[in-house]
Amino acid sequence: MPHQIHQRKFGRKSDLRRSLLRNLTLSVLRYERVKTTEAKAKEIRGHVDRMINLGKDGSLEARRKAVAWLPEMPIVEKVFTDLAKRYPDRNSGYLRMTRLSRRVGDNSPLMLLELMPGVDETAKAAATEEKPRRRRLSLRRGNSAKATPEAEEPAKAKATASAASAARTKTPAKKASTATPKKARARASSRGGSKASSSKED
Repeated sequence: MPHQIHQRKFGRKSDLRRSLLRNLTLSVLRYERVKTTEAKAKEIRGHVDRMINLGKDGSLEARRKAVAWLPEMPIVEKVFTDLAKRYPDRNSGYLRMTRLSRRVGDNSPLMLLELMPGVDETAKAAATEEKPRRRRLSLRRGNSAKATPEAEEPAKAKATASAASAARTKTPAKKASTATPKKARARASSRGGSKASSSKED
C-alpha cells in the first residue's frame, strides 16, 4: 500500500505536472466548463477552490499568490472581481463534477467540470420557475384561426340563411318514366300498327 503520496503523478515530472495543473486551473476559471479525465478533475478541485478563496480575500498578499499561480492577468482580475462576488456564502466546493461516457481510444473515464451557479443566477432561475405558464387554447386541425363561440355564431346564421334561400328557389323535378326502353319501343310499334290499320279501312 503506497504511503506519503499526496498528489497524483500523471506520469510526468514535477515541472510538467505543475504546468499541467496551472493550465487546467486557468481553463476552468476562463471557460467555467471543461471536460477532462477523472483523475485530473479530482486533482484540480483544490487549486480552483484556493484561487477563488484568494479572490474573496482580496488582499495584496492574496493577489500576489494568485498571480504566481495563474499566468494571465485578465483571469486574475476575473477571480478578484466577478468570482469573488458570485459566492458570498460558500467557502469551498465551487466545482460541479458530472460523469460522462468513457473516452474512445484508451477508455479512460471522463468528467465535466462546471463552476457552481452564484446567488443571483439561482434567484433568477427560481423567479422564472415561479411564473405561471400561459394556457394554450386548442385549435382545430386545418384551421389557423381560433375556434371561439362568438366566431361560430355568425357562421351558423349564414349557413341557415343560405339553406333557406336554396329551398325556396328549388323547382319540382319532373317524374321520370318508369317504363324500360324495351317496353317503350313495344308501345310505339303497337301505336304505329294501329294507325296503319285505320288508314287501310278508310
